[in-house]
Amino acid sequence: MKTISPLISHHRSELKAEAKLDRHLLTGAIFMAVVSFSVFLSTLLGKYPLPFGADVFADNPERMIGASNFFVATAIGAALRIWRKRQMRIKLLVAEAFIREGDEDTGLRLLLEPVFGETVWDGAETPILSERSRA
Repeated sequence: MKTISPLISHHRSELKAEAKLDRHLLTGAIFMAVVSFSVFLSTLLGKYPLPFGADVFADNPERMIGASNFFVATAIGAALRIWRKRQMRIKLLVAEAFIREGDEDTGLRLLLEPVFGETVWDGAETPILSERSRA
């Protein structure tokens, strides 16, 4: 079981690198959502502010609100991916600690929980994490 620990550490670092890309995507999507919504408001008030795209967006401001909605949805998706990867990194860190401390059964169950769900704790002699989550 000790040979699994470096694999878990490597996977945690990969998740961290992927989350960095998602943070950049989140920042860009938020910025573009604000810009496109401000262009929508300006277009709605009668003046299209950009030097390009006037033939597509100036006569139909609903297209700009559609673009704004796209960027908001992209930002929400990136935020959810960041949250999911952070939760997985925490779970891997806890599982690695259990394995290093000699409690391989709990560590392995914790690693298998995303695949099999809560049923990995059924029949366990001491389901440490399920008892803590109920408290």
